[in-house]
Amino acid sequence: MNEDAARLLCGTPELPPRTVSLTFDDGPGPRTAELARLLRDQGVTGTFFVLGESIDKHRDALAAIRDCGHAIGLHADRHRPFRSAEHAADELARCAARIPEYLTGTTWFRPPYGTADWRVPGFAGPVGWHAQGQDWHITYRHGQTVAGCVDAIVSQITEAGGGIVLLHDFAAATEFESAGLTEADLDLRITEVTALLIQRLRAAGFSFTALPEPAATTGRAATPEPAVAPRPAAAGLPMADDMQSVRFNRSAAKAAGGILDLLMPIRTGDGPPLFCMHPVVGLSWCYVALLPYIDARFPISGLQARSLRRPEPLPTTMEEMARDYADQIRLAQPSGPYYLLGWSLGGNVAFAVAEELERRGEQIGLLVILDARVDTTGIGLSNEPWMVYNLVLAQFGYVPALTPADPEPEARMLELIRRRPGSGLDEWPEQRLHALQRVIKNNVDLAHHHQAGRIHCPMLFFSATRNPPTLAEKLERWRPFLDGPVEAVELDCDHRYMLLPAPMARLGPALSDRLARAAAAGTATAVLAQPHPMRRPHVTQRLENS
Repeated sequence: MNEDAARLLCGTPELPPRTVSLTFDDGPGPRTAELARLLRDQGVTGTFFVLGESIDKHRDALAAIRDCGHAIGLHADRHRPFRSAEHAADELARCAARIPEYLTGTTWFRPPYGTADWRVPGFAGPVGWHAQGQDWHITYRHGQTVAGCVDAIVSQITEAGGGIVLLHDFAAATEFESAGLTEADLDLRITEVTALLIQRLRAAGFSFTALPEPAATTGRAATPEPAVAPRPAAAGLPMADDMQSVRFNRSAAKAAGGILDLLMPIRTGDGPPLFCMHPVVGLSWCYVALLPYIDARFPISGLQARSLRRPEPLPTTMEEMARDYADQIRLAQPSGPYYLLGWSLGGNVAFAVAEELERRGEQIGLLVILDARVDTTGIGLSNEPWMVYNLVLAQFGYVPALTPADPEPEARMLELIRRRPGSGLDEWPEQRLHALQRVIKNNVDLAHHHQAGRIHCPMLFFSATRNPPTLAEKLERWRPFLDGPVEAVELDCDHRYMLLPAPMARLGPALSDRLARAAAAGTATAVLAQPHPMRRPHVTQRLENS
């Protein structure tokens, strides 16, 4: 719901002149089935942008929407503004996962309140509107009337020459609860509004149409990424950062040369080595990005998941993985202090390895966390094959073009790979592709079930500011698990893009400086052996992404 009369978002489809499309947000609700039948009887096809938290209460209405020939779009899982493209993707994926049986092909989406103009791969939109009459005011008894609501919409549509109408077949809990109401208090009059609106617009010479199929949209509607040539119903055109990330992954995969060793040497040097823990995909190729930006005297190595180079058992707990990686690190460097780094889920792995090394009496000179969450229960990845295969594609520089509607995601992935050979992935046997899928699923499962302990070392925390929560909240969540000084650096970027050149141009020098200070301190860091109350985090510098 929004006070603006019209909000045209970047993915809003164009309609033929003098035509109107009716759309309904925040449902399904107790009147949705009745509304769906009313539209059917009037010969009008509507689009219902459903909300995950409403689906839980009124799931039976979805069958009525489908059986009456209407379209189902996605609003969000919870009625909260999208804070980033990543947050939008997570919310839409969660909502879609509730109703896979009702979704076919690419699905339109609309952000809550019409805020956030990000395209989201795998979905079509975001869809805005040309007219709305603040129909929720009828529910909240703010003096609005059915006639007043319809008058406002007709006026806007007449001026625009047609377009998309925003209405609501229910109210999100966050809306009516904040108004001091319960669901029993809602005075929903959407069927009255809709019936009168259809009558008035037809009398004014307008006809009704459904939102076009995403595959058939033109103009501002989503189009596929041409380099990959997916079928028309694939994801919308990626944003500039998405495409830069695809190109980066492609070049990193080539630079890594397909190395699958458990301990991957990235660079040699004369200083203390930096050991980097793999993110969720189990490969550390991404850390090739560090090379141009980290002082050349520091050697860099990456830890990678087992079972990729040859068949072998996967760890059953994060602790088991940490013991294994600690063994590999000590083979390369028999004694500390050790310098550990991890990005995203790799940050949780790095923390677990630090905990294991300290358990063995070793010293951690510095733990570097790149925007990892200490609470991993909310990781925005399920074991749905299409999501896992998208990660595989992205790792090798392909646009992650799979969607929940793909009936055979593995076959679709192989089709995309065969269309562009030469990246290395096309040379992998299917057995290894399956192994990578198992590694990803296993890493997610280990993270979900892991409970971090407590370590006694300095931490350098890099925060991506375009992802919630705030830096202070992120550090506060880490606080119970760390007994040591903390330095924090804010990067004006999205979590997914922290290793791209613009953030790295600032992240690299900050990391090099902190590594140099830690190395120079030498034995002075023995203070870590004597736990002391954790200091309040200190933001040493703010890095703005140009």
